[in-house]
Amino acid sequence: MVTLNAEMTMQAEQSPALARIIHQADLVIPDGAGIVLYLKLHGKTVSRCPGIELAEALLKESTQQTQPWPVFFFGGSPGVAEEAAQRLQTRLPHLNIVGVQNGYLDAAGTEGFLEHLRSLSPAIIYVGLGVPRQEHWIAEHRHVVPDAIWIGVGGSFDIWAERKQRAPGWLRNNNLEWVYRLYQEPWRWKRMLALPHFAWRSILAKFKQ
Repeated sequence: MVTLNAEMTMQAEQSPALARIIHQADLVIPDGAGIVLYLKLHGKTVSRCPGIELAEALLKESTQQTQPWPVFFFGGSPGVAEEAAQRLQTRLPHLNIVGVQNGYLDAAGTEGFLEHLRSLSPAIIYVGLGVPRQEHWIAEHRHVVPDAIWIGVGGSFDIWAERKQRAPGWLRNNNLEWVYRLYQEPWRWKRMLALPHFAWRSILAKFKQ
């Protein structure tokens, strides 16, 4: 599953490999307001579905099964995925998190980790390595557990671990979550330039059509 936003779309325009990954995904979710705008301009009405909310919904769904689905967290700085798992386990007592692994692995460590992942065979695997690294990683390694749901969750582990906070509800409801993220991480300003660029390109594409 790919949670698509304007920034990733602009990256994919410059990266044929990333574009291929998006097109080959089993499910692409409109994560960003820019994607919703583009589709609306082309006559398709959809609702935005933030990736972190989709990920949380999947976790809740996993606990509703007769045998809760096994879940694995991969990515983030050392200790973050563990803390996220502990806090989520408190909120969802029936959550079946079978393992966690931070995103700092060398080649040798990766090989052992993949064997461990294969032996656990989770039903849901969350990969938090940031865009587009996590999408490339999933595309390269999803064959290890081919029947699992694989989804890139970006910085969700940091939110669940309460290392960072999501934007207030009024910003999220007005499609301004990116403003709060820029406030938290001002070094991202160059990457944020993709947002107005994408909006302008979307409008031009409509008129050209």
